[in-house]
Amino acid sequence: MPRTRRMPSLIASFVAGAVVAASTTVVAATGDDPHQKPTTTWLTVKVADAMGTRDTITWVPTGSFAGSAEVRVPRYPTTAIEGKDTKELALDAVRGEQVSAQLAIASGKPLDDVHAKVGDLTGPGGARIDGDSTQVRFVKYIPVQRSKSEMDWSATIDQVSSAKEVSGDRDPDVVGDPLEERASVDVPAYAAQPLWFTFHIPRGAKPGTYKGTVRVDVGKATQATYPLTIDVADASVPAPSDYRFFLDVWAQPETIAQAHHVKLWSREHWKLIEKYNRDLASRGQKVINTTIVENPWHHQWSLGTRQSQTATPYSSMVGWSWDGSRFSFDFTRWDRYVDTALRDGLGPDIGAYSMLAFQDQEHLTYRDTRTGGTVTENVDLGGERWRTAWGQFLRAFEKHLTDTGRLEHTYLSFDERPADTMKVVKDFVHEVAPAFDDRIAVAGSVNTEPMASNLSVDWGGIDAMTPEKAEERRKAGKKTTFYVYGWPPHPNTLSYSPAVESRMLPWIAAQRNLDGFLRWSYNSWTADPFSQPVYIFTQGDEYLVYPGADGPMSSIRWEQLKEGIEDFELVAQVRDKSGGDSDALKQALSLATRDLDGRTKNLTDIEQARKAVVKELTS
Repeated sequence: MPRTRRMPSLIASFVAGAVVAASTTVVAATGDDPHQKPTTTWLTVKVADAMGTRDTITWVPTGSFAGSAEVRVPRYPTTAIEGKDTKELALDAVRGEQVSAQLAIASGKPLDDVHAKVGDLTGPGGARIDGDSTQVRFVKYIPVQRSKSEMDWSATIDQVSSAKEVSGDRDPDVVGDPLEERASVDVPAYAAQPLWFTFHIPRGAKPGTYKGTVRVDVGKATQATYPLTIDVADASVPAPSDYRFFLDVWAQPETIAQAHHVKLWSREHWKLIEKYNRDLASRGQKVINTTIVENPWHHQWSLGTRQSQTATPYSSMVGWSWDGSRFSFDFTRWDRYVDTALRDGLGPDIGAYSMLAFQDQEHLTYRDTRTGGTVTENVDLGGERWRTAWGQFLRAFEKHLTDTGRLEHTYLSFDERPADTMKVVKDFVHEVAPAFDDRIAVAGSVNTEPMASNLSVDWGGIDAMTPEKAEERRKAGKKTTFYVYGWPPHPNTLSYSPAVESRMLPWIAAQRNLDGFLRWSYNSWTADPFSQPVYIFTQGDEYLVYPGADGPMSSIRWEQLKEGIEDFELVAQVRDKSGGDSDALKQALSLATRDLDGRTKNLTDIEQARKAVVKELTS
């Protein structure tokens, strides 16, 4: 997993410069107690001032329904609320895509049973879009926590967020990120509650203007009714399985079992894995990431201890055994995991992690068949024992992949290993299993580019990967993406990153002529990401979704990334049409990415850039 190479150290307290709250506090309202008030009298007064009333109000965040999903609504608004006067809702769309938007509600009294209804939309010639096809979810608020062991150059909370995204009096702060699927929600007094709408435009929808209504109810009473217009352009995005965008998000099966309280690799666990796989497939995930050793992401800590850098360690999908003279390998679980993922729509690429230990002494973990015990044995990179073990593995793996027809799509995968270390591995692979020469994937430094058929460059090296170099690699059949992690502060997909930044990341890939984006991790949760959202890294660095009641619970970040990928697909179609980057497309790409800091970005940038792309596509 892409991490800094420095040792953990304490970072400056994120409360520096914050307004000191009143001394009398209660636990912050996070949605579990509908009658809980804000944390202090001071905060209650500020929210009341922002509302401008003690009565119930609804509003459109940003004032524009089309751009409303690009912000996080603060739980406790402390500045004048924008969008209270918006009376009509309007969206632009193309066929086959999803479009997200928000409405918010607040009151000076507790509200029970808040819910919304989208009516059927009527379009040209009587065409209809079923209102029930629109998902209505509720933004859930979670505590904001500083990492307990953030690396000394990771972004701090103050570098990432602002009062526009995180709210409270820092006793504690809260942020809206998970999207709960439930029939209704109860809302505390003087607290905002966003309702998240996801409109699914049918692939066969007729182009034209569709009209309907959106109604917000409290109990049996209607609080607000908005007329809704959706203009569907004569253009389409492909099905996720046909996305050109190369998405590589690293999933962890072990935390699925932990979060849902089922036995690891049990029948119930496999059923849950399938649900998370299908969620990844809905974003066009191109890689099935597997483990070929026990916990590829061990971390050597300052006191010399070896432990996982995730709260729940990864386990190996390949069984290693040693009988005193030879290693043997059981690929049964690895095969089942790959088969399941392929059936669920992932792939076709397969990543195998990893021949190199992550920030740790090289070691082998195997079952000694003579004693039945598990052994962890330190070895030297390139040493005799290392060569023996990995030589036997690579030959066995190549044969197994050949026999099962998977060799063409399987990559030996590496995470942030330096170029000199990678050269040792590259030379060894060429010596003992040259079939993998062109099947090496690296996430890390641009210096490893000559060795990687699939390369994801870190943010520090993204400028060195020029559009011309990326195109050269593409013509050679190679993939080039980029990744972010706890760094940079902007743009990012942290729990409290400005929401627009997730939408912007695929635009960055498009502007730089890259194939896509990599992110660890999809779901490396703590024991309870809703109440204890941090393990050791910056909050949200380790996961993009949450564990729901019976499968994945999405997040604002995950939805915005999906819609940015759809934008990327439209950009690709414009390039096909014009044979390159027209002046209008260049201007659109520049506009969408002109300010990478979501705290200060003009939230109409992406909306206007997308309109320009659709205009180019339909003119």
